[in-house]
Amino acid sequence: MTYQQLASAALADRTWLKNARRLIGRRAIRTPEGARWWALVRILNHDLGLTLSAAARVADLVLTATAAPHRVRIPASTDGAVALRIDLDRFHSTANAALAAALAFDAPKRRGRPRRKVHRKPGPDEFPSTWVIQVENEPVKIERLASQLRAWEAYPRGIDPGLPFLMDATTLRVVPRLPLVTSKGDIDVLVVPVVTNVA
Repeated sequence: MTYQQLASAALADRTWLKNARRLIGRRAIRTPEGARWWALVRILNHDLGLTLSAAARVADLVLTATAAPHRVRIPASTDGAVALRIDLDRFHSTANAALAAALAFDAPKRRGRPRRKVHRKPGPDEFPSTWVIQVENEPVKIERLASQLRAWEAYPRGIDPGLPFLMDATTLRVVPRLPLVTSKGDIDVLVVPVVTNVA
């Protein structure tokens, strides 16, 4: 896994990852587990406003637990009245989807001159090896596509089978470029912004 793939899998950019790594004194371990750890740190820091060191402690606590609960509740105040609840099934689902997208779309480019493409007409029984589905970022369309992909038993392409994954509209919104394996073949889903015509 490259540094760029690690950053993409954490839904961050390389600059954030480099600065966060330096500030908390952690190495950027380029493995799927490392990508999930950095993804949780980014969510806790960026979306919830925890400091990087606090986010790292929470990620260590949550992701290195020996028992694998579905939800974790962490007290945020001394009396326990305020707590942080993490849905690990949802987190692992979107982290696995982001990891698959990073591995598929952020692969290192080959060095040297690109190969010359030979253009030829496809035969009558030749089909694309990967289908591309492009959908506008509208709730109804995304929900309909997610339902269809669930029926086709969609799973992120390029990651180990059996990992937690929820094929739903939330996953498509969080990971707008998603490579999938389905019962109908390989599919790349691209969620694009809604284009409005201003006259």
